[in-house]
Amino acid sequence: MPSSPQPGAAPPGGGWRHALEGALAVMAATAVTAATAWAALLALGAGSVAPLTRLVPAVMSMAVGGAVELSSASSAAPSGDGAAGGLLGALGGSSGGGLSIGIGGQARALPLTLTFLGMAVLATGFFRPLRRRARPAPALVWARAGGALATAVVLLPVLAGLGHGTARLPGGIAGRLGKGGSGGGLARLGGGAGSALSSVTFRSDLVATTLLGLLWVGAVLAIGCVAARRTALPRPLALSRLRLKWNPVASVLTGVLTVLCCLVLAVAVPAGMAALTGREQAAKAAGVLLLAGPNLLCVLLTSGLGASWEGAVRREQGDGGGLLGMLGGGARTGGTGKDRSLALGDWSGAGAPVWLIGLALLLVLLVLAGYLIAARTPARSLREEADALLGRHLELALRTGVAVAVSGMLCCLLAQGTLRIGISVMGSEMGGMTAGLDGAVRLSGLTGFVLAGCASYAGSRLHALRAARRAPATGPARKGGHPAGGERRPGRPVRSGPAS
Repeated sequence: MPSSPQPGAAPPGGGWRHALEGALAVMAATAVTAATAWAALLALGAGSVAPLTRLVPAVMSMAVGGAVELSSASSAAPSGDGAAGGLLGALGGSSGGGLSIGIGGQARALPLTLTFLGMAVLATGFFRPLRRRARPAPALVWARAGGALATAVVLLPVLAGLGHGTARLPGGIAGRLGKGGSGGGLARLGGGAGSALSSVTFRSDLVATTLLGLLWVGAVLAIGCVAARRTALPRPLALSRLRLKWNPVASVLTGVLTVLCCLVLAVAVPAGMAALTGREQAAKAAGVLLLAGPNLLCVLLTSGLGASWEGAVRREQGDGGGLLGMLGGGARTGGTGKDRSLALGDWSGAGAPVWLIGLALLLVLLVLAGYLIAARTPARSLREEADALLGRHLELALRTGVAVAVSGMLCCLLAQGTLRIGISVMGSEMGGMTAGLDGAVRLSGLTGFVLAGCASYAGSRLHALRAARRAPATGPARKGGHPAGGERRPGRPVRSGPAS
């Protein structure tokens, strides 16, 4: 790392300039996320369900971890046929009133495409302008982070506040609720029940959106300070022991994940172009990838680590007592709908199970990551080599294993999603439906640690072998300088740590 500013570097600027640039980074991330969410919802035809001006803020709130609450209340007039009509007429009264039917639920999922784009644009806008400037003082970086956080404090509640409205429930969900878990009891409520199940109001959780959004912004800035390369950071941070040790690992792994997510977006582009020709399936595929492409990628990779993923739609049975029992729903144990589930890890694609494809892809990526980490890690001096407890290759493998184990468990948690809709009559729960993608972590953390450690060790050894073959062409290394696997290229200055 150079000890003095590069020739021709621009001055670092004042505190207000850094605060403004931090604020602009957050606003740019919000704008890109909003545009992507709008394009995805438009491709999925969500405009027929609710106005996009309300759905886009709600989806953006979900992208930072906020849940969307669902609720509805209506009255069902008695149908007047048979025993049920007499019972409902008695309960509804002679004044023309009806039973109170309520719908409640929650949607909780992270559309990781939006999360990834927001993080990538925020990190680029925050660190990229520092690349051609003189090294700033710590106070200037704090001002930069303060501008970003202050802007997020303002924008996140606004997004959550705009994410509310009324959505029309698809016919499949309404039919499953009306004929499902209550054993036909809801169907006896008459036409008023159908109108109660036709729409639902949604509202973003303002508190969760704001707090979790601020946590995301802080995490991006903290990880960026460790993983950023070719940028000017304050000297105490750039030369800190934590950064010198973890910068190669963090920069390589974030780079690999970024490339994978960009490849998913690259697949969404031709699908979107095909949708312009009127192909409905291509439009849906583009919309799914623009919202949840990295979610599918997480399922693929973590399946290779042993995590079991299941996509399921289940009906929830009522308690069978009270009003439900009087309507006859409690006497039945099933309805017209059926539970559906699919074990994604055992699903076969391209002639092989998903877990095997994920494992093969992980091995290739981790060996490549180990090679790049070894290439970016400065060579030890003779004194450092003598004082070290572990060899260079083993030390890098352990760091990579820890990082991959933590990342794998986080992916298992972030890629999950649930949607629950329940229906109640006069305050009594009568049934509902739950749909979601669930992943059991199991031993994926331990598996990821072992697999990443072995693959990274192999990649580091591969880099050392390649460096040893190139050594005769570059001449003998200087005394106390660069052993095989960490030699410096001729004509390049010796660095005391990773580029900041």
